[in-house]
Amino acid sequence: MHIVIIGAGNTGSALARWLLSSGHEVTVVENDHERCNKLDEVLGSVSVFGDGTDPAILAKAGTNRANVVVATTRADDVNLVACQIAKHHFSVQRTISVMNVRERTELFGIAGIDISIDITELTLGQMQRGLSPVGFVHLMSVGGNDNKALVNIRIPADPVAMERRVRDLSLPAETVLSLLITKDGSATVPNDDTIIRAGDELIAVATIDAEEEIRAQLNLDMEE
Repeated sequence: MHIVIIGAGNTGSALARWLLSSGHEVTVVENDHERCNKLDEVLGSVSVFGDGTDPAILAKAGTNRANVVVATTRADDVNLVACQIAKHHFSVQRTISVMNVRERTELFGIAGIDISIDITELTLGQMQRGLSPVGFVHLMSVGGNDNKALVNIRIPADPVAMERRVRDLSLPAETVLSLLITKDGSATVPNDDTIIRAGDELIAVATIDAEEEIRAQLNLDMEE
């Protein structure tokens, strides 16, 4: 794929490095000469100097043949406009944008950005992971009025913990187990016969009100 990244800050540079290592073609648009030079020294000639909201600069970056445009700057207005130009002027199939102010979620949705990444939500999730070695980590809210969220549930890595099949759990009716990630890194969609073991992680949709009941079912009060 050809991916155009707007912004060569920490996020944009790290993303460019990862994409290049994965075999993708990457061009980074940046309006700071020093950042462009540093990026090119490390990754080769991948940068285009200029304003990411300027159609001429985006054209120079090859946006007309890009599969994805990712906006990673700290200015939401720049990210929003860059993605809109990419989608409506260059007919890019998918646009992804960092969103620095979470109150702009609705605006980004109205603007037609395919994926908006809430920096505040990501930071909060990382803090929760650090503060809660076992239990729930809130990943993202789920649309609707019933207070549902996508959560990460970590099973204590206790060698004496008993294995349990999903059918043996009395989870709240509104809880949906979406993914099981075993401690060796494999992933599967759980069914009634799936066995949950110590050290596994579950991705689920659940209401906040159901948290204590799920904790009790999965013995999440245990210390690692």
